[in-house]
Amino acid sequence: MATDELAKKLERRVNINEGDEDTVIKSSQVFNPYTEFKEFSRKQIQDFQKIFNKYDTGKDKFIDFHELKLMMEKLEAPQTHLSLKAMIKEIDEDNDGKINFREFLLIFRKANLGELDADSGLMALFDNMTEIDVDAEGVKGAKNFFEAKIDVQTRDKKFENEIKQEQEEKKKQAEEAKERKKAFKEKASVFN
Repeated sequence: MATDELAKKLERRVNINEGDEDTVIKSSQVFNPYTEFKEFSRKQIQDFQKIFNKYDTGKDKFIDFHELKLMMEKLEAPQTHLSLKAMIKEIDEDNDGKINFREFLLIFRKANLGELDADSGLMALFDNMTEIDVDAEGVKGAKNFFEAKIDVQTRDKKFENEIKQEQEEKKKQAEEAKERKKAFKEKASVFN
């Protein structure tokens, strides 16, 4: 099993060095979480980034096998060696054996869509990430957590609220334009 894993890594490295387009394109694409993961608010994505950075102890922009193992232990949901490998395999789209930030966000997307098995390690990770410890986070942290939960529950009304905000802004701009026009006419009447 370990030799197969090493062989895959070496094969991938050879493909990159030889310029295999599929491998190179996947690794060189620009990733913008705000445009690709529109179902999450900017605040949620920033919170996910903080969590990701917290467990990326190697600071290499990846969560590898050992970092995932430590993460699951800290979240009090330890996994076996095989289940950790299965977790990585389930969301590792570029087959590099590590979880990048995009793949980390996929965990939350799949969990929200109900695509994760209830007994999978990724579901345990999701459940533990979306719980709050008021003693550790404080009251403001808990407030932010519950506001994020409410945002998730009212996601369907997101477009409605955005449209209402746009309409309110347009009304406000129209009123301001009307006031400016009225003020201009008053000043112009002085010269007539």
